[in-house]
Amino acid sequence: MNLAKRLFGGGIILFILIAITYLGGIYFAIGFGIFSCIAVKELVNALKNLSYNVPLKFAMVINLFFVINAFSNHKNLFMFGFTSILIAIFVYMIFNKKYRMEDFFALLFVVTYVSIFMSSAIRINNKIYLYMLYIIAWGSDTFAYLTGSTIGRHKIKSLESISPHKTIEGFIGGVCGAVILNLIYVNYVKLDKNLLLVIIFTIIAAFLSETGDLVASFIKRKCKIKDYGNLIPGHGGILDRFDSILFISPCLYLFTLI
Repeated sequence: MNLAKRLFGGGIILFILIAITYLGGIYFAIGFGIFSCIAVKELVNALKNLSYNVPLKFAMVINLFFVINAFSNHKNLFMFGFTSILIAIFVYMIFNKKYRMEDFFALLFVVTYVSIFMSSAIRINNKIYLYMLYIIAWGSDTFAYLTGSTIGRHKIKSLESISPHKTIEGFIGGVCGAVILNLIYVNYVKLDKNLLLVIIFTIIAAFLSETGDLVASFIKRKCKIKDYGNLIPGHGGILDRFDSILFISPCLYLFTLI
């Protein structure tokens, strides 16, 4: 039953992602914008368990700015808007007695972790790279799970408090699996990139993918929650499914500029 629910939930989110990626442009920006808004709300709700009272509406406005800015891909607008947002946050902090200083530091964390990282995917105009994003993120997760659950023997002791089932074999399997899948994909689409550069990038991206998963797990354990939400059957919330993508997106965007 749980497996069927996970497959159903995963299938739905995968279908939506492929659809908005295929359509591209404004459709992808709107789709990812909606995902990021949901993710912002999930994280804000999670941080309430740590007594942080993050101004949700303010966080949503800031998130939409980054989505719109990423779609326009205007660097000067980004710097002007980011500076204006920081000033607005400080002004809001001074005049609004409802929130503590700690709440605004939590707001900056939400903006960085979700809005800036997630909107980076919108800056990637080439669909080939977007599909690469999914392949590396979920390919790494899948191979890490399969390798760790079958031949994983050596647990990563320093991570036991965050993810007690993480093994060295699983970590290596995730990286190797991502490299193999991405090389097959790159060869199929005839990507005009140096092969060695692709391998190096994939290794880094796979490491970032697994790091993103660990960071999400760390936050959940600190907030004493199992999942960020229940939107996706069998998977939890948007952040539960997109945690691996968050850290790769900015790195992949930079890779497209090389």
